[in-house]
Parts: sequence; structure tokens; C-alpha cells
Amino acid sequence: MSILIRGCRLFDSVRLEVHDDVCVRIEGERISRVEAASAATAAGDEVIDAEGCTVLPGLFNLHTHPQRRHARFMGANSPFRVGAAAVERLPNTQRLLWAIQNCWQELVEEGVTTMRAAGSKDFLNIELRGVFDEGPFRGPRIVSTGPILAITGGHGTRGLDGGMEVDGEDEVRKAVRRVLKEGADWIKLCVSGGLAGIHKGDHPSIVEFTPDEVRAAVEEAHKRGRKVMVHGMAADSVKMAVEAGVDCIEHGNLLDEEAIAMMVKANVSFVPTMSGIRRVYERERDGGNAEIAEMLLEVIAPQAGAVARCIERGILIGTGTDTLGSIHREIAMLVECGMSRPEALSAATHRSAQILGLDADVGSVSEGKIADLLVVEGDPVSDLGALGQIREVIRGGRLVTWEYLANPQGAKEA
Repeated sequence: MSILIRGCRLFDSVRLEVHDDVCVRIEGERISRVEAASAATAAGDEVIDAEGCTVLPGLFNLHTHPQRRHARFMGANSPFRVGAAAVERLPNTQRLLWAIQNCWQELVEEGVTTMRAAGSKDFLNIELRGVFDEGPFRGPRIVSTGPILAITGGHGTRGLDGGMEVDGEDEVRKAVRRVLKEGADWIKLCVSGGLAGIHKGDHPSIVEFTPDEVRAAVEEAHKRGRKVMVHGMAADSVKMAVEAGVDCIEHGNLLDEEAIAMMVKANVSFVPTMSGIRRVYERERDGGNAEIAEMLLEVIAPQAGAVARCIERGILIGTGTDTLGSIHREIAMLVECGMSRPEALSAATHRSAQILGLDADVGSVSEGKIADLLVVEGDPVSDLGALGQIREVIRGGRLVTWEYLANPQGAKEA
């Protein structure tokens, strides 16, 4: 199958440039040519006339929980601590079906072609990856962490109850080996408290795991060629994790200058998930839960400043939503923190691909890359609102439609 996208504007997510009047030719799953708009059509081409449109790489969501993403559409009377917890108590079959539907919605309606599924109990996100990779369905590319590793009673075990509780170096090593055996692409640990149980004594300032425990997890993952991401909100938890050798920090609400300097020196990447964290607060506020909202605001208010300092220091930043956020809002919030619009679009594409180690294949529009692409009306470099005007989504060289996603035979042919 060949596709010719003709007469488009092209966003270069590597050089942060825009090129006008371009043709993009796709053969099979990869981009074969990027050339002048005068390129001739070939027999069998499916032609997309894209005048007035921009082609850019498919977007990345590096921190998501597909099985409960529909919780973001629940009303204000169902705050995160209630709605997400209810989803996680469902039978695994229902949770897997919700995950499939939520992935489809985010792919089709928001243009997210790659997701790092950042934790689910019972290895659900590894099963989800198999559903899309091996059939019967198709969907976004899934990079899986398996279950979250947490200390007994730590974040990930309060309310959401999805964490695998481990204590001591030996238990940590055994758990990492088990998760890798099941097929995880990354390992995730919670090295601080969080927001979901803040009304029950959990708190982002609490440091969880010991340095030796984190180091044990890193050693086991790295010697098998896998990276480690950590839920880390407290500055001290981030410092401990960076010293132990982790690869990526998630959230970072309370980062201080020392923690940021350590991240820079160790070349550790960062996924702030600002849109998701802000929505946790907004849902409590809008639901009339003033006391909990105030508790949340105290610990999330410093995040924008911390992200701005990370941008200034040149830390590699990717985009993620957590449960309640939006990838489009996340991009806009990065701009509010000091990124240019091209830089924020690159954070959601090329730079996120770099974090995952997938940039040789995806995250940019160039010859030889896998054709994970968006065609949007307008110019998102001038107006980020154009991201909401999706005309086409292309995943692995195939036009994404609801029929294609749900058609088992179509999945086998891809």
C-alpha cells in the first residue's frame, strides 16, 4: 500500500523548522520520500490533498494509564480518587476492554500514536500491547512498564491498589526480574508519595524506598537493557533516584535547584504530566471539596516553576498526561512554562521518542522512518489549536479509521 500526501506544510521536529509545499510518500509502513510538491503520483497511490494542512509526527504520551483514561470524562462529582479507584476494582476483562477503547479514542481524536503505559496491576498493560501487536485489533504503539513497584503501604497501594508491594533489596530484585520476565519494556517505581491518597495520609513530600532498594532495581533493569522511570514528586526522592541511576523522572512537583542540577549532570529525562496533575486539583475544586483542593494546590502550585527551570537548564522533557490530563493541554502548558511552540511540539514527538530510545524509527518525518503521522488543518506552530483539527491519522503506514482498528482481518494484514 502506498500513500501520497500532497501539497502540505511539514513540521520538522528535529530542526524545529517548517517547510511549505511538500509531498510525503509512504510505501508499506515507512516514509520513502519527502520531496517537492510537484512529485508525480504513481499507480496505486492513495492521494491525500493536504493544501492548507500540516504534517507532523504522531504524538507521544509517555505517562498514561490506558485502563482508566475514561475517568477524565467523568463529572466533577467523581474526583480522581473515586473514579480511578472504581475503575481499578473492575474485573481484568473489563479493564482491558476499557484500555482498548481509551487507546482508540486517544489515537483517533488526539493523534497519540505512541503510549508508554505507566503501570497497571496484573500485567494488564503488557496484555494490551499484545492485543495491538499480535491482534485481534490495532491501536497505538504501546511501551509497557507492567505493574508499578511500591513499598508496602506506599503510593500505588493506597486507593488505586495497583502497585506490587516489595520491601528490601532481595524483594526488589526478584520483582524486577519477574516484571521483565513477563515482558515489560520499562520498570517503574514509586519513590515518593502522591496525590490520590493525600486525604488519607499519603503526601508527595514522603520519600519511599531506600537508596539501596532503588539501586537494586536499576541494576537489574540495566543489565537486561531496560530503563527505569520513577514517580517522584519530592525533591529528596528525586535526588535519591538520580543518585541510584534511574533514567526518567515523572511529575517532579517539588523539584529544587539541587535536584535539577543532579538531573542535568546525570542526563536524566523528565515527564512532568502537568495537565493530569492540574486536573486532579480542578476536579476536587469543581466538586466542592475545598479542603482537599487546598491540600492539592499547595503541592502542585510549585510545579510550573520547577518545569520552567528544567527547560532553562536543557533537560530532555517529554509529554505525558497521567490519568486525567490531555496531551494537547500538556503541550500548551509547556509553552506557558517557557518552551517555544516548536520546542513543545518536539517534546511531544522527537524528544519523547528520544526518551524511549525509539527516535531511529519514529518521532520525526523523514525518509526511512515509520509513518506514524498526523495531518492537521492549519499550522500548529503558529496556533496550537490546530492540533484539535485532525484530518488524518496514519499509524505504521495505514490510515487510521474505526473500521480498520476493529477489523481483525485488517489487523493481520498490517
